[in-house]
Amino acid sequence: MVRWVAALVLFPLLASAQEAFQLPSGNIHCAVWDGTIRCDVLNYTYRPPRRPAGCDLDYGGAVELAPRGQARLICHGDTVANPMAPVLGYGQAWQGRGMSCVGSQAGLRCQNAEGRGFEMARARLSFF
Repeated sequence: MVRWVAALVLFPLLASAQEAFQLPSGNIHCAVWDGTIRCDVLNYTYRPPRRPAGCDLDYGGAVELAPRGQARLICHGDTVANPMAPVLGYGQAWQGRGMSCVGSQAGLRCQNAEGRGFEMARARLSFF
């Protein structure tokens, strides 16, 4: 019991030092830069919203979230996927400055200090 409690207390400190992570499936990858987290789902079956005018690149599988404001899909020509990134195990949490994410077998849920964020999985993407 003591080890389990210690792991829960220490894990956010360890995870917060990570600037990138992936879920165990390898299908969802996230990276942090300039205080913003970006998460990509590599293979998805959900239907993304209509591509915005002027977006000639990929659209539908990459989301950005800052410590303030709403999460948003981005138009992108790259990926944050890194097969060497540390794995965020199911049930574990990542915490950054003003943002946090929790991984589960159902997908990834990230939110900022305002309580805004997203849930991402192979079969769904939702914003709150």
